[in-house]
Amino acid sequence: MTTLLYPSSTNLPQSRNQLDALPTPPPMGRFHQPYPFAQYVDDIVHGLEQANIVIHKEEYVTSHENMRLFGAIEVSIPSFQSPVLQGEYIPAHDTSTGHRYIVGLRGAHDQSIQRGICLGTQVMVCSNLCFSGNLGNLSTKQTINIGSRLPGLIRDTISVLPEYQYINEKRFSLYKEAQLNQNQVNYLLINLLRKNALSAPQVHKALKEWDNPSHDEHAQYGPSAWRFFNACTEALKPGGNNFNPHTLADRSASLTALLDQCLHINTVLQPRLSDMAA
Repeated sequence: MTTLLYPSSTNLPQSRNQLDALPTPPPMGRFHQPYPFAQYVDDIVHGLEQANIVIHKEEYVTSHENMRLFGAIEVSIPSFQSPVLQGEYIPAHDTSTGHRYIVGLRGAHDQSIQRGICLGTQVMVCSNLCFSGNLGNLSTKQTINIGSRLPGLIRDTISVLPEYQYINEKRFSLYKEAQLNQNQVNYLLINLLRKNALSAPQVHKALKEWDNPSHDEHAQYGPSAWRFFNACTEALKPGGNNFNPHTLADRSASLTALLDQCLHINTVLQPRLSDMAA
């Protein structure tokens, strides 16, 4: 899920070609160095391409007379060799329908905000300066050496995506293998309600999705934890004008944590998480 929020009356959607045509203002002081928005986006795109990450969709807007930039890039990751466990590969999947991630970005020429990148499956980029991703965030001041610093910072930030993809593929593979009975489903739903990870109406919707999935692929592995995970994910999908992306991110994290704990998946994934943190 990505949220790129901006009032249409004060913000201008931009293509990459349009960003290239925007003027870059002169420095505002001795240590201030405006970095062209188009070059910033190109640096991020180049970093993604160097990591063999597939770009599916891009969205950019500018505000304050083209002095501020906000954007979101939807990506997926094909199979790759794990840098932690040599010779171990993620199974190849169709990048047109596989797991998607969001690279959010922002920056300004008027010193109002730092250059930033956020990563995740739940990302919020907003022209009111809300900016977050559940996998990581980068920010750096727009000083005179920004042009030499940014490519390396971007590369280091993007590098977490393949390992996270590996963990997700492992997790979902175990979800598909684990079979649940109705008592276990009831137990999980009650705990999600107690943890405020699902509201009462969402529990009702998740039960309906468990009994009759909206998508055939969710039922492909029978009464599995995969089916339950997708039933709850469908129930969590936002609706109406009161959508809070931070609540959605917290509830999604609680769902995954509970399933991992109940299925003892943490003992399988924890070595990978430790390797990532090392």
